[in-house]
Amino acid sequence: MSEDKKYQLWLDHYFFKPNFFQKCLAYLLLPLSFIYALLAIVNTWFFKKIDFKRPVISVGNLSFGGNGKTPLCKAIAREFEDVFIVLRGYKRKSKGLIVIKYKHAILTDVLQSGDEAMEYAFEDKISGVIVSENRVEGIKKAFDLGAKIVLLDDAFSKFYIQKFNILLESEVRPYFNFTLPSGAYRLPKFYNKKADFLALENRDFIRYSYTKENPKAILITAIAKPFRLYEHFIKARACYFFKDHYEFKKDELENLLKKHNCDTLMLTFKDYVKVKDFGFKCQIIELNIELKENFKEKLHQYVRSFD
Repeated sequence: MSEDKKYQLWLDHYFFKPNFFQKCLAYLLLPLSFIYALLAIVNTWFFKKIDFKRPVISVGNLSFGGNGKTPLCKAIAREFEDVFIVLRGYKRKSKGLIVIKYKHAILTDVLQSGDEAMEYAFEDKISGVIVSENRVEGIKKAFDLGAKIVLLDDAFSKFYIQKFNILLESEVRPYFNFTLPSGAYRLPKFYNKKADFLALENRDFIRYSYTKENPKAILITAIAKPFRLYEHFIKARACYFFKDHYEFKKDELENLLKKHNCDTLMLTFKDYVKVKDFGFKCQIIELNIELKENFKEKLHQYVRSFD
């Protein structure tokens, strides 16, 4: 196991299933967590509110790591027309504002977009995808290009933007309610009161995934919480976990397939967009979210308020 993989596994246990040593370490780091929380709070204060007078919906979470924002954004986008996604484009090999998709045409490659943005680009119901470190500029560009609704991926903390804040909470929660580095929270937990809608798994939405058993496949994934795929581990001959947003290399995947005498990669769509040009046979693990009626009504009520 590589050092990166060992570190990622250690972090997963530290934040979600700590052993005795890790619990002690978390308490020892509490002074740093207090400083981090104070700086994070101050960082949300000194900005003038920007109101676009049009529907802007943000999907975010308080904790570190993936909580399923991407499939939730895709599920929301399917409820409306002319939806654009604006996100930072984490781990992309580019800077500044880039239009990844426009009018159903994909304009860049995954290196320029980042894996999450490219996954959005393959969603038919999403009319445009823009990556930008500056979310305000990204929103302006989206509306200039004809967006009727802008969806922000991971922008809960951007309180200077007037928006409908959806805070995502999954059933898998951090062990401690501390901020980094003692716990997994990026903002103090009481910030959930700033959400316009607190989306709870199995109450407001249902998460499900599916793929067939394939003894000639190896499962590979580079998502933040690979244990979300636990039910699929036994469907492949072997499983390999890489750090979140890992940039796969063709030769290493080829070697893994040869090692297990397999001919297929079993992977999520987020992983697929990074290997689709390698020429491997791929089997997608479908990750989807179904919105409950109460959730849908809240969204449509917000959008109707701009009519």
